[in-house]
Amino acid sequence: MNVSNRKLPEEMVEVLEATWALEEKGEASLDSITRRASVLSPEILQAMQGKALIEIDSSNRVSLLPRGRDLARQVIRRHRLAERLLCDALGMEVEDSEAPACEFEHLIEEGIADSICTLLGHPRYCPHNRPIPQGECCRQAREELHPIVVPCNQLELGESARIAYLCAREHNLLAKLSSLGITPGAPLKLLQRWPTFVLQCDETEIALEEEVARNIYVWQSRQN
Repeated sequence: MNVSNRKLPEEMVEVLEATWALEEKGEASLDSITRRASVLSPEILQAMQGKALIEIDSSNRVSLLPRGRDLARQVIRRHRLAERLLCDALGMEVEDSEAPACEFEHLIEEGIADSICTLLGHPRYCPHNRPIPQGECCRQAREELHPIVVPCNQLELGESARIAYLCAREHNLLAKLSSLGITPGAPLKLLQRWPTFVLQCDETEIALEEEVARNIYVWQSRQN
């Protein structure tokens, strides 16, 4: 069962979020969290340990305990969905989305987060290509619903779509796709599957390996 982080002091929520993000990089030390969190005091850390949110070992490595991990998952999910919404639906540049998402995440309740997730097609990665923790809506969609957003290699020949987002985690690949005009919101059509995938993006025909095409997620035009 999810537990609410609404009653936690903002300083504790910030530490939970920082610890999650740094654990993803294997860098969740006390020093790194202190540098990342804007407000952090020994009293806050002691209180969080008392609430069984985190633990700090003898080498000053910080770990999320089960309750803290669940709370951190919720705030990270809201934040990264907010980034996805700002970039995909509102057209904001990726580098400009971080600060507004920080503000927006505090306004999103868990049920609204699921609604945003469903609207966006249950994205797996935020615009910075960090994983978005799944919600119950994601699990239900896999079991019950035809996806709203699919990788473009699942399109039918001749089918048109609109690019929703790119989930490639390598910066060089993202830069290459962007330079070809493959960006969120652009129209796309599948022209060929073999020997390479050929896509029409606006008026340009682009040949890609299938492995690359799988990183391009699109809104389908056909009705399901």
